[in-house]
Parts: sequence; C-alpha cells; structure tokens
Amino acid sequence: MNLRSNRLALGISQSKLARLSGVSRFKICLFELGDSALSGDDQERIRRALQAEAERVRNISVQIDFSRSETASLHGVSR
Repeated sequence: MNLRSNRLALGISQSKLARLSGVSRFKICLFELGDSALSGDDQERIRRALQAEAERVRNISVQIDFSRSETASLHGVSR
C-alpha cells in the first residue's frame, strides 16, 4: 500500500487521516518514512478511512453557475 501517494491524491493530511482512521499520526508518519511497519489492523483501519474519503469526494456534487461572473460578484457588480 503506497499510503503517502493515496493520501496526497485525496488531499488529506496525516493528521486528518489519523482522525479518520483512529491510527496515530506518529505511526502514519513513521510508516510513510519507511521507519516502521503497521499492524494488519492499522492497515485495515487506514484502508477503510481512505476508501470512505474517496467515496465522500466522489459524491461531492459540483454545481457552478456560469451565468454570473465571480469577479463581478466579488466587486459588488451584478449582471
């Protein structure tokens, strides 16, 4: 499991992954540096957290109103 690249692809920090997975940031950091191994339980918790975050990102509905210029609305100009 290439933890760092998966985490970065989702745009989450080690701290956020630690909160989502329940695995300490310290363990995540050491693993990413190659200085430690993760238990099978920790790996599964991290895998589930990454999958849940990927699903959350996939489900974000992007709705952009192109009928108004963002620059104009920032300067109080209406169209």
